[in-house]
Amino acid sequence: MKKQYRFLTMGALMGLLLTGVMLQAQAQDLNLDGTDNGKTAEVHAGEAYGMVYAAADGTVDVDSWAQDHNAAVSGGQATMTGGEVFNIYGGSAYTFISKNLSADASANNVNITGGTVYSTVFGGVAHGHGAKASGNEIVISGGNLGGGYSTYSVVGGLASSSGDGTSAIANDNKITVTGGTLASGIYGASVEAKKSASAQAVGNTISIGGEAKVSGDVYGAFIWNATDVKDMEVHDNSINISGNADISNAKLSGSNINSIGNTLTIDGWRGNVQSINNFDTVKFENLDWQDNEIIMDIADGEHSKLNASHVEADHIHFNGSDGIDVNDEITLIKADDNKLDVNASEIRSAGFTAGVAAEGDGEAVMENGRLVYKITGLHTAKQTRLVAENRAVAAAFVNQGTDLISDSLDALSRDGSYGVKTFAAVHGNAGKYDVNSDIKINGWSTIAGVGNAAQFNNGNEFSWGVFYENGSGNYRTYNSFNDEFFRGDGSLVYNGGGAAARYQNAHGVYTEASLRAGMLKSEMSNALSDGTDTYGYESDANYYGAHIGVGQIIPLGKGSNLDVYGKFFHTYTEGDSFTVAGDEFSFDGITSDRLRIGARVNANEADKFSAYYGLAYEYEFNGEAKMRAAGLDAPEQNLKGSSYMAEAGVNYKPSPESPWSIDLNLRGYAGEREGASVSLQASYAF
Repeated sequence: MKKQYRFLTMGALMGLLLTGVMLQAQAQDLNLDGTDNGKTAEVHAGEAYGMVYAAADGTVDVDSWAQDHNAAVSGGQATMTGGEVFNIYGGSAYTFISKNLSADASANNVNITGGTVYSTVFGGVAHGHGAKASGNEIVISGGNLGGGYSTYSVVGGLASSSGDGTSAIANDNKITVTGGTLASGIYGASVEAKKSASAQAVGNTISIGGEAKVSGDVYGAFIWNATDVKDMEVHDNSINISGNADISNAKLSGSNINSIGNTLTIDGWRGNVQSINNFDTVKFENLDWQDNEIIMDIADGEHSKLNASHVEADHIHFNGSDGIDVNDEITLIKADDNKLDVNASEIRSAGFTAGVAAEGDGEAVMENGRLVYKITGLHTAKQTRLVAENRAVAAAFVNQGTDLISDSLDALSRDGSYGVKTFAAVHGNAGKYDVNSDIKINGWSTIAGVGNAAQFNNGNEFSWGVFYENGSGNYRTYNSFNDEFFRGDGSLVYNGGGAAARYQNAHGVYTEASLRAGMLKSEMSNALSDGTDTYGYESDANYYGAHIGVGQIIPLGKGSNLDVYGKFFHTYTEGDSFTVAGDEFSFDGITSDRLRIGARVNANEADKFSAYYGLAYEYEFNGEAKMRAAGLDAPEQNLKGSSYMAEAGVNYKPSPESPWSIDLNLRGYAGEREGASVSLQASYAF
């Protein structure tokens, strides 16, 4: 390889002299047309390099420097898992000083998981008459970086203009640090412009989280020689702190020029920092609650200026609700000797959310030199109401199975056949229940069993049956958390069994009853949110039911009659408890008591095809679903109220002697329960 020359910063050059590391270039086959894109470089354990470039332009041999070409590199991919280097570059673009040429090092990437970088990691470096280093990304999850050879350990984009009146731009660079030790600070953008030049550093982001340890100056953007620059555009740079990051020896600044649009976000982090400056907004999100604890403790309060900053404590989310109570408080920011400088008029505070189950009211105030957030109210989160509503609807779905039992008794008793019988029915429905927010459910219920129908000499009849029952349904829900809307999907399954019987005298007066028991399982996905993730749940509960009914069949002549009846249905669903995202939900048992009064006209019963139609009124007396979430009482949901039913059906019996009887039924509902159902039932007499 020919001898190559590169422009080096003074820190890098001094570092080379101090360490005596030989330069080795990792980007080969450099193009002289001004581009060298998409190169890759890898550094592994045991390897040692002075400089590592993923993509480089302008670093050609000395005979090529006089050529009039702009320099541009992009798509460089530098990866380091071990070993040692002095500097590492995702992309590097340089042009000759005496030429009015531009340099662009944008959209390059560096990923470091281990190893040692003695000086600096650069996402992109551009040096030219017009320089641009934007859209570079660096991800660091391990290793040791920096240590005295340079001003910074990591730079997202470095843009340096080489002529007066030119431009230097470093925008939208992104640095994410989740591990490793960075000894010399981080710059999202580093911009150097000459006299009468323009400088731009906008939208750069630094995120420090995980187990990272960062010391030194951390700037969203830094402008060198700022007093000489004619036009500067520096705004909307951000620093995000999360996880267990150690920044106790770090100084955080939105920029070194102003605070316009710069944001510091504290996301689930708690700890110490040296100082914070030049942020237009300081936000708090996803905090761990501990009464009377401190979120951010500033060591150098005297040199931390927040008097012009907006402090946003109006969308705080605590990661759990355990231990939160009215009149508790937490310190958001504290400075040494209580020298915190915050303008009370710039503090914005409002309600909070905690876990998935709790929310409340709070206020951030300055008190004794600290910024304190006080809990003034606490209740269940609005989104938890959906869980109680689902519970009520699940109980109502089980209730529908009783209708199928009553219909099966009709089939056993009224087909004119006697003896041992088998019967089966399927019931499909689409319904809506008027809980606090209407929930529509589609489902199927089935019943299958064996029984007997007998007629005595005095004209009285007695029929009975034992059965297995099953039901399955599904529904969609729509919920919201902090004005974010999301859809959930729910399913219901019940399995059980029981026995039913009916006695009818020769005068058409009858009495019927049933007993049933089983297991109800409900499952929900995407039911609740904590602002970051959505959660589902599963619930299992036993159910028990019974019904009793009385009626009178009144002949109308010509093979028709009128059935006037009253039926009372009782169902009890046991309570249950489960945990969602650390918050406990517990249900009381649900008792449903329904009274139905109706009439049905049966026509042409002696024919092969007979029809019937009827009307009924139903009232639910209870149906209350009580729930506690995170130890707080949730608003009660219930199914109480009136419903109305209209039905029509047809029965087919091939002949009076046929053992088969088939029944098709259609029903419509209005009121507390709305919707429609269709049932198909068959019985066979041996």
